[in-house]
Amino acid sequence: MNKIVTFKISKGQDSYYIASAVDFGIVTQGKTFEKLLKNIHEAIEVSLLEIVGRQDKKFFPPIMMNMDFSQIAYA
Repeated sequence: MNKIVTFKISKGQDSYYIASAVDFGIVTQGKTFEKLLKNIHEAIEVSLLEIVGRQDKKFFPPIMMNMDFSQIAYA
């Protein structure tokens, strides 16, 4: 499987970052951007186990993220 997992990232009304995969049924969130990145990594691991049944940690697709800045207020 040679697939790039693409995520759209936005900031919700409750200040959480929300990431949803474009081609997969993966959605996760995090209070901080760093926590969101960790949650994305874990969500992909779980999804790959379900999809391809692989437990090899070296098998991990590239991740592409697109962040929506339209909801961010500037000072």
